[in-house]
Amino acid sequence: MAAECEVDGCAVLAIGRCRECGRAFCMSHQAHNDVTGEGYAALCIQCLERRARVRRPGDERADARAATERLWVTSGQAVLDLYAAGIAPVSIVERRSRFVKQRFGRPREEIDEVEVGGLWVIGRFEWTEMQEIPETREWTTGLLAHPAGGYPVSMVARAVARCRVVEEGVAVLIRDAAYGDSFTQLERREIPRIAAAVRSLIASAESPAR
Repeated sequence: MAAECEVDGCAVLAIGRCRECGRAFCMSHQAHNDVTGEGYAALCIQCLERRARVRRPGDERADARAATERLWVTSGQAVLDLYAAGIAPVSIVERRSRFVKQRFGRPREEIDEVEVGGLWVIGRFEWTEMQEIPETREWTTGLLAHPAGGYPVSMVARAVARCRVVEEGVAVLIRDAAYGDSFTQLERREIPRIAAAVRSLIASAESPAR
């Protein structure tokens, strides 16, 4: 049986469950980031409001640092810094099939591997699959050299993608559907870790060899 929203006795069909209070919430009671508009996969609006009421000294400075790191990634400057450090992205390939007509018999299917872009593999980060009961787990994640529409992007989640390295220098994207990751969302708390991982990659290339 599908869960119902438990916030304020709403009882509308729920889309997720809050990690902080344990209650199911619907789309109207889902917490959203007021900067990007991105919905939190496992946080209700009341718990987000409670977080804001109990802010600690230093939170504003931490928010400013986080905003700077977020802009560094979303503007495309992180990608430029990776290139400047001499770190080349790995190739993203897609398998594409076509049917070749033959003189006799049925058409023969041919499968080509086509390079469609590049990314830097930056580590494993948490993504949440938006099911009736959301499931969060770690996926290998890459920073895209050329996201759809190019840089700048509206949010960090547009600059990164789940991926799998299939051989040295070659990766494939992992998608829920043929044209994107509409059912899987990057956990917002991973954004500072992503920026830190990219900076660490740059620093490792710039450090003198021992």
